[in-house]
Amino acid sequence: MSRPRQRRSLRDLVTNNLGLKLTSLVAAIVLFSIVRGAEDAQRSVFVDVVAVLPPPSSGKMLVSELPDRVRLTLKGSRSQLNAIRPELLQPVQIDLTDTDLRYYYFAGDEFDVPAGVTITQVAPASVPLQWADRLEKRLPVQARVEGTPPDGTVLGAPPVVEPAEVTVVGPREELESVRSVRTEPIDLSGLDVGPHVRRVPLQRVCSHCRFLEERPVEVRFELLRDVSERVLGPLPVLVEGAEARAIEPSAVSANVRGLPREVDLIDPARVQAVVDASEQPPGAHVLPVNLRGLPPGIELVGVEPATVKVTVAATGHGEGR
Repeated sequence: MSRPRQRRSLRDLVTNNLGLKLTSLVAAIVLFSIVRGAEDAQRSVFVDVVAVLPPPSSGKMLVSELPDRVRLTLKGSRSQLNAIRPELLQPVQIDLTDTDLRYYYFAGDEFDVPAGVTITQVAPASVPLQWADRLEKRLPVQARVEGTPPDGTVLGAPPVVEPAEVTVVGPREELESVRSVRTEPIDLSGLDVGPHVRRVPLQRVCSHCRFLEERPVEVRFELLRDVSERVLGPLPVLVEGAEARAIEPSAVSANVRGLPREVDLIDPARVQAVVDASEQPPGAHVLPVNLRGLPPGIELVGVEPATVKVTVAATGHGEGR
């Protein structure tokens, strides 16, 4: 009998005045949140830095590095700090138009923080400033090509760059000795025969130099067949299809073209200069000279002379000279 009574007493203890107990619990939680939110706390946030630099007319330029952002240590109520969204904080703008400054010191009132929040630390607290004489210079652009063109091809005329010149701004002691600007490398390997156009960034010419217009240049170039020419001869003229009494001239030369290694391997003894005199009546005729026996891939540029005078005999057919 005692156990059921004990269970009923515990249940009555929990459920008795349940509404009042829940209300008290909620009130306690709210009161704790208010007290907790009012407590002072600290939080670190980052703020972007935007610099106002001196105009070109000052003749000076900043060569020391500036931080992209600074870290603020903030102090305030926990609720205020938790409400701050770092991405919505305004960048701090620093005025560096005075070229006599050697340090820039950050001040707390430069930063846009909510009322009731104080800045206890700025890191870095200051920035060292180093100035140099400013030089603006117009320089030619040279295309930088790398890699080996596919077998049988070669780069034609030198690449054409547009614009051919760019303006570079930098410290006088660094920029004064620079004579040209180069593009980033252009790889020729794997390209086909024909014209090509590439938009290529420029390489920096010195550590503190910059281009007045930061944009790629256009480079145009062409890959051609890698060929060489060779003159074969003198080659005796062979007349086919009739008996020749005379051939003037009796020998010709031939200009051929192809891949260098293939041209070098041509055996002139295997190449024939042939005139077709078949169906020509007796007498003198000016006939074209054809070449026979050229290896595959070798192009005939021309024969010198291109025609010969053949005197065909009155009787008989065959081959002769």
